[in-house]
Amino acid sequence: MKRTIAIYLASSLCACSSNDAEPPSVSLPSAGANASAGMGGAAQGGALFGGAGAGAVNPGGTNASGAAATGGAAGSDAGAPSGAGASVQGGAAGSAGSATGAGGSAGGGVSGAAGAAGSGNLCPPHAQVCLDFESGDYPGWNKKESGGTITVDGAHARHGQRSLLITTPANQRGGMIENHGAPLFPLPSKKMWGRVMVYFEGVPDGHTDLIRGSAANGGPNYNVGEQHDSIMLNYYAGSRATDCWARPKPEKKVPDQTWMCWEWSFDSANNAVEYWLDGALLRSVNGTGDGCLEGNGVWKAPASFESVSVGEQIAELSPNTAFKLWVDDVAVSNTERVGCP
Repeated sequence: MKRTIAIYLASSLCACSSNDAEPPSVSLPSAGANASAGMGGAAQGGALFGGAGAGAVNPGGTNASGAAATGGAAGSDAGAPSGAGASVQGGAAGSAGSATGAGGSAGGGVSGAAGAAGSGNLCPPHAQVCLDFESGDYPGWNKKESGGTITVDGAHARHGQRSLLITTPANQRGGMIENHGAPLFPLPSKKMWGRVMVYFEGVPDGHTDLIRGSAANGGPNYNVGEQHDSIMLNYYAGSRATDCWARPKPEKKVPDQTWMCWEWSFDSANNAVEYWLDGALLRSVNGTGDGCLEGNGVWKAPASFESVSVGEQIAELSPNTAFKLWVDDVAVSNTERVGCP
């Protein structure tokens, strides 16, 4: 049986409004530079949202240096409650591929601070929702297209024959899918852990979000994404003082045309975010990050996250370049870290 999950996915940062209109974008301060920047905000129930990233280990067990970028984010709609989504029950044993039943050992044995990153399971038993797109659909998820198209595609797949493709024409923002409701929500400990495999064909220079957690009304938001081809975490709660970012140190560039395992945890009880890349923890935020458009305030999370989104949402438009992003092997848990397949 397949289980489901939703995810939302976004350079300079941009301040985003709470409606479907395109948010104004302003260039953000790069690391060590003074500039009046606009980190992308997330629109409540609407169009845009911000993101960032951190941490990773390569499948062979090699630690990858961290990196991040400042940036805003694009918002997304509230979605349909999750149901019996397309999930994979078995586990993938390292390079041997997937197998039903207990997952095999991880290829290379990557690990992270919060537990084993190479669980070998495409859909671990403790994950409430999973998506592998092999059915050709993503049941229980809501689709939000912002000038892009979201389809199930067979050109690239991390596992099996199919994955989710977000195609974003030049000067458009892309789109995401979102999950809320049972069985993932409400979060018993006010914390979620997730994993998604991602593959870029063209990495947007502008701030782009791939993962978002938000409250029922669309904000405040915790986001994971990239800007200027580098991983970035983002917080947005509707103002310049709550438009904040955090980046791995040193920066971690996002490779083009390469499958990556992105993991995250969003913790509203402790105002905390963690990000792993290919099993290695690259960045964590507990209270405050690297800065905000005004000051460096606390990343005050919602009382409880009530939705999760995955995809590609570009906060700062690229007028001359189109992009594609493939997403596969999504898994989200409300009890513990998921790990890479």
